[in-house]
Amino acid sequence: MILRLPARFCLLLALLHLPAGLEASNLKDALASVGQILAGDNDRSGNTQVRLEGSGVVVGAEGIVVTNSHVVSEGDRFFSSIYFNLLDPKHPYAPPDRSRLYRVEVLLKNPERDLVLLRIVANADGKPFPTSQTFAAIQLGDSSKLDFLDEIYAVGFPKAGGSTVTITRGQVSGKEELEDWIKTDAQVTHGNSGGAAVTKEGKLIGVPTQVRPDIQPVDTDNDGFPDTSVSFGAVGLIRPVEIVARMLEDARKGQPQAERLEVKGLVLSQVGESIGQALVGLLKAGSREASLENLLTWARADQNGIFKFPLPIPPGEYVIRARAAGYETHLETLHLKQQDKNLLIRLGPAEP
Repeated sequence: MILRLPARFCLLLALLHLPAGLEASNLKDALASVGQILAGDNDRSGNTQVRLEGSGVVVGAEGIVVTNSHVVSEGDRFFSSIYFNLLDPKHPYAPPDRSRLYRVEVLLKNPERDLVLLRIVANADGKPFPTSQTFAAIQLGDSSKLDFLDEIYAVGFPKAGGSTVTITRGQVSGKEELEDWIKTDAQVTHGNSGGAAVTKEGKLIGVPTQVRPDIQPVDTDNDGFPDTSVSFGAVGLIRPVEIVARMLEDARKGQPQAERLEVKGLVLSQVGESIGQALVGLLKAGSREASLENLLTWARADQNGIFKFPLPIPPGEYVIRARAAGYETHLETLHLKQQDKNLLIRLGPAEP
């Protein structure tokens, strides 16, 4: 079988700039685990026609690679042939070559978070690897320790960077905890998807996944719920490494990923009448009041008192806050489990 690579993959050579503040030894450690993903289907002659390209990172020494689902799939269908071209850290200025090109298979999917674990199973010609074969796995970090303006680095193969690895430096510009995003101003473009976001120590803290407009909610009347928004341009979005760590653990145990829940409910008065237009917020565990810092998501009930949170919710402990004109604020700790998909909230009348 012949693997047909795009012409630019063989012709372009980009210059790798080492950002100040990232030590060379740590950079080399990170580069040893990063590679380019090539995915497509076979034609009638059995040759792979590459349809998509992206980046991937070795996260398990047994040959487990993480990347984004959209890098190796078209809609809900994964491509029939997926390859991982591992970078040679001794020659970072050169494109990955065929001697480090491997066939991979899908090991574990997490479509909700656009992540997938792949397993290296053979060389480019299809010769299987022995089970004792190991690969250099990147060291996993802890994204919960990241703070605003901490430096991070995106490592991958964006198309704008040609056929060689590209590193861009940026800062942590925020987090979306319920949606599982780390926000950054580091340049993340097409082809970076599935690559590595690392600290200056070379530890993986996430997977660059997409870019979207940065529209921030603003609470102008101080009631704890956003009532307008402001656009701050575009922002790079990174999936936190903790999701990858859980997937890796589940893959090794042969367990599926925990399902997120579509949560909806009904807001009633103490006498059983529906309360339309009530605001219902989902707050972080331990919260005493709603604020933009601890409000994870929220919904407004319709005229019949029915509401539905716009985001799927992972099982766990939360605080529910509900309010409506003429009623007291409702604050309640909620242990959200698999069976708790429908909530009933009762509001008492406000004291005169």
